Amino acid sequence: MSLQTLPVEILCMIIRYIGSDQLRKQESCCLAVFKVWYQIAKRILLEDLRISAIQLVQAPDNQYPTLRTSLRRLILDIHGPEDWPAEQDIERLNHALISVTEKSDHLTSFTLLVRRNYNPRPRPHYASTWNPTPFFNVLGASKISHLVIDTWGSNMTSSVHICPRLALQLPSLKSLCLRMYSICTEVLEFPRGDSATPSRIESIIINLSPQDSQRMSKKDPEYCNGRRLLYHAMASEGTKIAKQMPSLKVFRILRQCHAIASMDCTNCITGIETTIAGTGDLEDRRVVEPDEASRTRFSWMNSDFSS
Repeated sequence: MSLQTLPVEILCMIIRYIGSDQLRKQESCCLAVFKVWYQIAKRILLEDLRISAIQLVQAPDNQYPTLRTSLRRLILDIHGPEDWPAEQDIERLNHALISVTEKSDHLTSFTLLVRRNYNPRPRPHYASTWNPTPFFNVLGASKISHLVIDTWGSNMTSSVHICPRLALQLPSLKSLCLRMYSICTEVLEFPRGDSATPSRIESIIINLSPQDSQRMSKKDPEYCNGRRLLYHAMASEGTKIAKQMPSLKVFRILRQCHAIASMDCTNCITGIETTIAGTGDLEDRRVVEPDEASRTRFSWMNSDFSS
């Protein structure tokens, strides 16, 4: 059997084994040997997509159907102002996200990653003007089951209280990872009662670590309403809620409170608090998505979070 007559199933297995990141690094030049290979690989490359907000906003509307049929994992990765749409395009971001996620056939994992950019000549960052509420409102109707929101690199969501909106999505998710500067216990107040949708959540990880543990000017995450003692309040509320959610396999509240390589970790299922040696490169990252089929690694859990 020649390479050109390989069954499509085997070719797909080979391409997925190589990985979309590796193929993109080579600018797909290795796929130029056979036109059919390129067409097959192109669809697979769209299964696992990492793009900036401005790339998503500027995508033509006629590309959304292709994304809806191909996407399985979407990472919206924002390094700094240059990766964020202009002020007049902010509203279009919700339209783009809703268009891609609401009727997607296979999209099950969404990551919003906003990383701080140390720029000696800072530009306006419009992230703080974005109201993600319309997007969060459609999450429950989508097939997204793994949600990661890390906006610690900006003041994004500081003007919009999104914790209650996220709590409404908990029953429809299988895993949730959060690291936000403004956060409170309302993010855990999921719908209850006989009329509420049965929860299927298996993993909740909330990282309350400072953004820069090595900097003297570091800031800790704070309550949405300005109260203190966030870590202990979240751990206490999480321990109560864990007893009401039998589907949970992982529920941890993390905080690196010192410049040294150690982290406080509360296991809300057992109620046990421990100090973990290390820089935040925890085994927990391997259980962010309980499905063994998912091999995504979320380096945002690292306490030395940097751009």
